[in-house]
Amino acid sequence: MRTVLGWIAAVVIALAALVGLVALINSRDQSGVDQQSAAAAGPGKPYKGDPVLSPALEDAVKRGNVVVLYRDDKPPAGTQALVPPGGKALVRAGQSVVIDREPTLHAPLAALSAKKIQEADAPAQLHGFIDYWLGGR
Repeated sequence: MRTVLGWIAAVVIALAALVGLVALINSRDQSGVDQQSAAAAGPGKPYKGDPVLSPALEDAVKRGNVVVLYRDDKPPAGTQALVPPGGKALVRAGQSVVIDREPTLHAPLAALSAKKIQEADAPAQLHGFIDYWLGGR
Protein backbone atom coordinates (compact mmCIF):
# COMPACT_ATOMS: atom_id res chain seq x y z
CA MET A 1 0.00 0.00 0.00
CA ARG A 2 2.86 2.33 0.79
CA THR A 3 4.28 1.77 -2.69
CA VAL A 4 1.00 2.76 -4.35
CA LEU A 5 0.71 5.89 -2.22
CA GLY A 6 4.31 6.75 -3.03
CA TRP A 7 3.61 6.45 -6.78
CA ILE A 8 0.45 8.54 -6.51
CA ALA A 9 2.32 11.25 -4.61
CA ALA A 10 5.12 11.20 -7.18
CA VAL A 11 2.64 11.56 -10.07
CA VAL A 12 0.80 14.42 -8.34
CA ILE A 13 4.07 16.24 -7.62
CA ALA A 14 5.27 15.68 -11.21
CA LEU A 15 2.00 17.05 -12.63
CA ALA A 16 2.15 20.09 -10.37
CA ALA A 17 5.75 20.72 -11.45
CA LEU A 18 4.78 20.37 -15.11
CA VAL A 19 1.86 22.81 -14.74
CA GLY A 20 4.16 25.26 -12.96
CA LEU A 21 6.78 24.98 -15.73
CA VAL A 22 4.16 25.58 -18.45
CA ALA A 23 2.80 28.59 -16.56
CA LEU A 24 6.31 30.02 -16.18
CA ILE A 25 7.12 29.59 -19.87
CA ASN A 26 3.75 31.05 -20.89
CA SER A 27 4.25 34.11 -18.68
CA ARG A 28 7.56 34.85 -20.42
CA ASP A 29 6.12 34.48 -23.96
CA GLN A 30 6.01 37.84 -25.74
CA SER A 31 4.99 36.63 -29.20
CA GLY A 32 1.49 38.12 -29.17
CA VAL A 33 0.23 39.97 -32.24
CA ASP A 34 -0.79 43.55 -31.65
CA GLN A 35 -3.78 44.13 -33.95
CA GLN A 36 -3.26 47.89 -34.13
CA SER A 37 0.36 47.67 -35.17
CA ALA A 38 -0.53 44.92 -37.65
CA ALA A 39 -3.14 47.20 -39.23
CA ALA A 40 -0.73 50.12 -39.30
CA ALA A 41 1.81 47.96 -41.09
CA GLY A 42 -0.60 46.99 -43.89
CA PRO A 43 -0.45 48.55 -47.35
CA GLY A 44 -2.16 51.83 -48.08
CA LYS A 45 -2.69 55.11 -46.25
CA PRO A 46 -5.11 55.53 -43.33
CA TYR A 47 -8.67 56.00 -44.58
CA LYS A 48 -10.14 59.15 -43.05
CA GLY A 49 -13.55 59.22 -44.75
CA ASP A 50 -12.63 60.73 -48.11
CA PRO A 51 -14.10 59.73 -50.49
CA VAL A 52 -17.39 59.34 -48.67
CA LEU A 53 -18.94 55.91 -49.15
CA SER A 54 -22.62 55.18 -49.59
CA PRO A 55 -24.26 53.22 -46.76
CA ALA A 56 -24.21 50.07 -48.92
CA LEU A 57 -20.48 50.40 -49.56
CA GLU A 58 -19.81 51.19 -45.88
CA ASP A 59 -21.63 47.97 -44.99
CA ALA A 60 -19.59 46.02 -47.54
CA VAL A 61 -16.33 47.34 -46.08
CA LYS A 62 -17.44 46.60 -42.50
CA ARG A 63 -18.08 42.99 -43.51
CA GLY A 64 -14.46 42.67 -44.70
CA ASN A 65 -14.87 43.32 -48.42
CA VAL A 66 -12.50 45.61 -50.30
CA VAL A 67 -14.21 48.38 -52.31
CA VAL A 68 -12.54 49.43 -55.55
CA LEU A 69 -13.64 52.82 -56.84
CA TYR A 70 -12.99 54.14 -60.33
CA ARG A 71 -13.12 57.75 -61.55
CA ASP A 72 -14.04 57.59 -65.25
CA ASP A 73 -17.34 56.58 -66.88
CA LYS A 74 -16.09 53.00 -67.26
CA PRO A 75 -13.68 51.10 -65.04
CA PRO A 76 -10.17 50.69 -66.48
CA ALA A 77 -9.48 47.48 -68.36
CA GLY A 78 -8.73 44.66 -65.96
CA THR A 79 -10.68 46.10 -63.03
CA GLN A 80 -13.40 43.46 -63.26
CA ALA A 81 -10.69 40.77 -62.95
CA LEU A 82 -10.08 41.94 -59.35
CA VAL A 83 -13.47 40.48 -58.33
CA PRO A 84 -13.13 36.83 -57.28
CA PRO A 85 -15.72 34.35 -58.55
CA GLY A 86 -18.45 33.64 -56.03
CA GLY A 87 -20.96 36.44 -56.50
CA LYS A 88 -23.17 37.87 -53.78
CA ALA A 89 -22.49 35.01 -51.36
CA LEU A 90 -18.86 36.14 -51.07
CA VAL A 91 -19.94 39.77 -50.65
CA ARG A 92 -22.24 38.76 -47.77
CA ALA A 93 -19.38 36.77 -46.24
CA GLY A 94 -16.98 39.74 -46.50
CA GLN A 95 -14.65 37.93 -48.89
CA SER A 96 -15.09 39.83 -52.15
CA VAL A 97 -14.19 42.96 -54.07
CA VAL A 98 -16.99 45.45 -54.74
CA ILE A 99 -16.54 47.84 -57.66
CA ASP A 100 -18.32 51.21 -57.90
CA ARG A 101 -17.86 54.60 -59.60
CA GLU A 102 -16.65 57.67 -57.70
CA PRO A 103 -16.07 60.65 -60.04
CA THR A 104 -14.32 62.76 -57.35
CA LEU A 105 -11.25 60.51 -57.08
CA HIS A 106 -7.84 62.08 -57.59
CA ALA A 107 -6.47 58.91 -59.21
CA PRO A 108 -8.12 56.61 -61.76
CA LEU A 109 -8.64 53.92 -59.08
CA ALA A 110 -8.77 53.61 -55.31
CA ALA A 111 -9.15 50.52 -53.15
CA LEU A 112 -10.61 50.86 -49.64
CA SER A 113 -10.66 48.60 -46.63
CA ALA A 114 -12.16 49.49 -43.27
CA LYS A 115 -8.82 51.04 -42.24
CA LYS A 116 -6.81 51.95 -45.33
CA ILE A 117 -7.05 53.40 -48.84
CA GLN A 118 -4.68 52.97 -51.75
CA GLU A 119 -4.85 54.94 -54.99
CA ALA A 120 -3.64 53.45 -58.26
CA ASP A 121 -3.32 54.14 -61.95
CA ALA A 122 -3.98 50.52 -63.00
CA PRO A 123 -5.80 47.53 -61.48
CA ALA A 124 -2.58 45.50 -61.24
CA GLN A 125 -1.28 47.99 -58.66
CA LEU A 126 -4.11 47.01 -56.27
CA HIS A 127 -3.45 43.26 -56.03
CA GLY A 128 -1.23 43.49 -52.94
CA PHE A 129 -3.68 45.77 -51.14
CA ILE A 130 -6.64 43.50 -51.93
CA ASP A 131 -4.78 40.34 -50.95
CA TYR A 132 -3.75 41.88 -47.61
CA TRP A 133 -7.06 43.48 -46.58
CA LEU A 134 -9.65 41.08 -48.03
CA GLY A 135 -11.52 39.52 -45.15
CA GLY A 136 -11.26 42.56 -42.85
CA ARG A 137 -7.92 42.29 -41.07
